[in-house]
Formats: sequence, structure tokens, C-alpha cells
Amino acid sequence: MSSRITLFNKELIIYIFRSTGWIGFLYFIGLIFALPLEMLTIILNENNEYVKFENLFSSQQMIQFVLVIVIPVLLAIFLFRFLQLKQASDFIHSLPITRRNIYFHMIGTGIGFIVLPILLTGSILMLFHSAIDIERLYTMADIWSWMGITFILEAIIFSVAVLIGMVTGLSALQGLLTYVFLALPVGLFILTTANVKLLLAGFSADYYLSANMKGISPLLAATEMEKISFLSVNTVIYAVLTLLFLLISLVLYERRKLEHVSQAFVFPKIKPLFKFGLTVCMMLFTGFYFSETTGKLGWILFGYAVGSLLGYYLGEIVLQKTWRISFNLRGYVTFTVVVIVLALILKIDPIRFKSKIPEEKMISQIYIGNSPLFIDDETTDIAPTFLKEKENIEAIRLLHQQIIEKGKKVSFGELNDGQSVFLMYELKNGKRLAREYHLHNYDSYLQLLAKIYESSEYKKTVNELLNVSASDVSQIKITASGQVDKFVSITDGHQLQEAVQALSEDLNNQSLAQMTNPFGDYASIDILLNNNKSINLNWDSSYSRFSKWMEQTGQAEEARLMADDIDYILVVKTNPQIYDSISESELVQQIEQQRNRLKINTASEIETAIDHAQINWDGEYAAAFYYKDSRSVDIKSFTSDHVPGFILEHFNE
Repeated sequence: MSSRITLFNKELIIYIFRSTGWIGFLYFIGLIFALPLEMLTIILNENNEYVKFENLFSSQQMIQFVLVIVIPVLLAIFLFRFLQLKQASDFIHSLPITRRNIYFHMIGTGIGFIVLPILLTGSILMLFHSAIDIERLYTMADIWSWMGITFILEAIIFSVAVLIGMVTGLSALQGLLTYVFLALPVGLFILTTANVKLLLAGFSADYYLSANMKGISPLLAATEMEKISFLSVNTVIYAVLTLLFLLISLVLYERRKLEHVSQAFVFPKIKPLFKFGLTVCMMLFTGFYFSETTGKLGWILFGYAVGSLLGYYLGEIVLQKTWRISFNLRGYVTFTVVVIVLALILKIDPIRFKSKIPEEKMISQIYIGNSPLFIDDETTDIAPTFLKEKENIEAIRLLHQQIIEKGKKVSFGELNDGQSVFLMYELKNGKRLAREYHLHNYDSYLQLLAKIYESSEYKKTVNELLNVSASDVSQIKITASGQVDKFVSITDGHQLQEAVQALSEDLNNQSLAQMTNPFGDYASIDILLNNNKSINLNWDSSYSRFSKWMEQTGQAEEARLMADDIDYILVVKTNPQIYDSISESELVQQIEQQRNRLKINTASEIETAIDHAQINWDGEYAAAFYYKDSRSVDIKSFTSDHVPGFILEHFNE
């Protein structure tokens, strides 16, 4: 009797349900706990009117996240586990059905085990919505969006797990490599940018890393499912990639040799790709680790050497399935030579990355600051300091040119030292050019930096108060600094006008030194605008015009920290590096126990100390402020060029 080839094989369907049906059932139970039961609990709660969701992904987020990233991988592993077991492989492939139909049976059933629980859960949520008035919790649109996004994420993860299963003969390795593959785009990008900055002066790793990269990896996108839009570019890309991966998996399955069970990789060409890929990743990781922890050339090179050796060794262990391997020295030496050549090419800079400065006529505007982290960050209200005036553009280009010519750039052993300057040119053609430098001779650039930072355009960009009028202000609240319960609220229209004018004059008159290193922490100023927005300022000793106005109106003593609020101050001379490795309570204890400490308790000296103290813990003199009406202690510091004379005399005796 001749065998009959069918599109639908009953024995295969039974086999699939026996081996993987429990995963679909487990998935459904998990979704029931994450959504319908959670909603039912909220509905039956008498205080449910206080419960609100951004969308359905906000309900039991952790359970949904685990289900989304685990269930598809489990399905792919158990559906194609027959490829890793000789007996199961012989049974499946002895059935009267082609490999292509076997593949479609497996994929179709796997997709069904994902879709069916989602549809059932969505139906229950729709039933709740139609029977009970819970529109404030979720809408019908929320249900359809939840079902669509959940399916898209699980489908792309499932397709990747299937693809990995086609090239490996070990189930454990299939699961591990699936998550590695999903996280690889982001991880490799982070490691590469973090290491490129070691060789390429001016390269800003933070600028590129500040971009939202979670959409690049569905694994990371699943951590913020509530922010994903169903009709978005990412979901379309995920859908296309899902079909592409499944198609590639089919081609690989049809070409796979069935005898290659229990092998790490069934296609020989993938073995060197895996081995050297792992070597590169380990090398980049250890190099990055030692650059961040030590910043020393010797340790960084040591990290590269150890990381590459470890990665190469682990790769051989996985491929040979034993830790007693024969080390292929020739392969490792070849890899090392290639890496050295690539590093030299990057260092030589054939594309002239280091020296490139846009021409003035090509520049639309420029951002300048200490960090690129706030650019394009929707979570912050801090406005980037984009400058457009010709004088500032010329000054920034000149600054950039001097940085390059003086050669004080990022280099080995200097990665975490020096003042940072970040520049980003926005060109008229819409492109951007970003550079970041760590300057060890920062003082030599102060004249140019002052010209930029003290310009009217820059100050209007960073100080919102300079862009509003007194009529926009409804209230000014001034709260004294430190452990003092004092504040003044200004609501009178005439006084608001005078206060805004005084503050604006002080902001316009601030020097670069006063902007970057404020001294005299008097009070915090909260300016409430008519549109319910607020502006926050710190009243320090540079606000001379405002200080004078507060004294003239008789409000200074009730609004700011005064000598009468302080019981005494203890000052010690210390090494500024101690601040990085000690807590506030430990520092207070050290100050109190030091024999040569200076105790300040006269009103005039306390007032002088308040005027010269800074909040930052980086001065050569540490000071503990003790208040009359509070048991709390504040730690401040004095720098060597702003320390009062009587403190200097005490420690120079």
C-alpha cells in the first residue's frame, strides 16, 4: 500500500498538544490572574473609584512582562525539541508529511497557543466592559490595543526563539541564545560606543546612549509595554521581522541535517561567528569595566586581553562541550591582529572625525553645556541651551578649534578627570554634529567660555525669568535655607514688579564664576506664574540687587538664613577627595573629633561664613553648621580662594 501525504496530520497534532499544550494553558491562567481577576477585585472593592490605569498593561505589570518574554521562548523550545532528541526526530520525520508541513504544523500551533489565550482574556474583559460601567478603568480601544501589542511582542520573540532553534542542537542553548540575540542590538551598541570614546577624541558616548533604544529590542520594549502604540513604526518593524525570521527558519530547517542532534551548532559556518562574536563582546565588556573603574591605560589593556581570552575560551567550551579544550592559538592570534589593526585605523581617524568643525554658513544653532543627557529628553523640563546669534556661534567655533589645537582631549588615563564641555551643532540641512571633551586645562578656556556664558542670549536661554514679565507672576515665595522655619510670600503687585526686576538684573549681571560656583546659600525662591508653572532660583551672595531690595523692604531677616539662626559652626581642613567616600553623619563625626577644628560662634564671623560657604562638598575646608532651633546639622565647604581670612589664619598658625 502506498503512503499518503496529507496537509493535516492527526498524529502530529496529538504529539504537539501533548508536548506543549500545557504551556498555552499556563499562559491563559497567567493572563487571567493578571487582568480579569485583578479587574474583578477592583470592581468589588468599595474604594475602587480611586484606582486608575494608564492602560491595561498597568495591571499586574510584572506578571504580564514575565509572560510576554517567557511563554514564546518556552513554546519554541518545546515545539522544536524533537530536533534535539534523536528518537523524537526519527518519529516526527517518519510521518507521511513533508518537512515544510511539519514546520507549518509547529508554527501554526505555536501561534495558536499565543493567540487563543489573548483572545479569551480579551473577550472576558469585553464582557466586563459591557456588563459593568468601568470606562474609567479601560475602554474597548484599550482592549484591542492590549491584544494587538501583546501578540506582536510575543510573535517577534517566538520567531527569534524558533530561528535560534534551527541552528542549535541544545534546548538550553536555544533559550539562552534567544535572550542574548534579543538584547544584542542594544548591548552591542552600548559596549561599542563606550569603547570607541577611548580611541576617538571628542566622541560622546553619552550623547548616543541618551537616545531611547528600548524600541530596538523587543525584550527591552516589553519593560515599558504601556508606552507602546499599536500603530507605530516599531510594531510594523516587529511584524515584518517576525515574518522574515520565520521564513529564514523554514529555509534552515529544510537544509538542516537530522543527525546533528545534541550539537551546539548544526551549521559549521555559524561556529566561528559565535566564537568570535562572544570574544568581541567579552573583550568590549572588560575593557569598558576597567576604563570606568580605573581609567588607567595598563588596566584597560589588561581588561581587553583577559576579556578576549575568556570569551575565546568560553566559545570553545560551548562548541566542544567540554572544559578540557585544545586551545587554537592561531585563531586567537589572528583575532588579536585584526582588532589591533581596526583600533589603529580608528585612532588614525581617516575620516577626520577629530578635527571636523562645521563652517559657520552651515550652522543653524549650537547647544553648549556640561552634559548631553538632557537633549531630546521628554521627561525633563530643562531647556537645551541652543544659541543662534552670530557672535556666540563664532565664539563656540573658536573654542572648539582651540580645544583641538591644544590637544587636551580625552585619552587613556584621563577619562573621568577634568571639566566636561559638550557641543552639538544643528546644521541647516537638518543633521547634527556632537562632540564632548574633558578638559584638564579648563582655566585656559575661561575667557572664551565667559564670552559665551555671560552673553545675553545664553542667559535668556537658561533663565526662564528673563523671558517673563512681572505681570506673568502671581506669587513669589522665599524659603530660608538650612534647618530654619522661615519664609516670606510676596503677592502685592508693586512688590512683585520690583522683585522680578531686581532678580532679572542680578541674573543679567552674573559672571561665569558666580553662575558655576555660587557662594552664600541664603534661601530658595519659588516664582509662581499665572499659568500655574513655576520658576525656581537659589538666592545666593551674587544676588546683590535682590538682597538690597529685600533689606530695604524689611523682609530679609524673615526670608533668608541669618547669623542669628546659627548656634555655631565647626570648620576643619580636609582633603576634598574624602567627600566621595564618606557619609554626612560620618563627616560630622570626623569634624567634631578633630582637635584642630575651628569653632565659630560670633555673629559677624558666622555672617561672613554664610556668605562664603558653598553647598557643594568639594572645598578644602569642611564646615558643620549647627542651628539654634534644630538638632540637625548641615555640611558645607569653603574653597581655598573663597575661604574667610580668619579661617585661613587659624589653620596657618
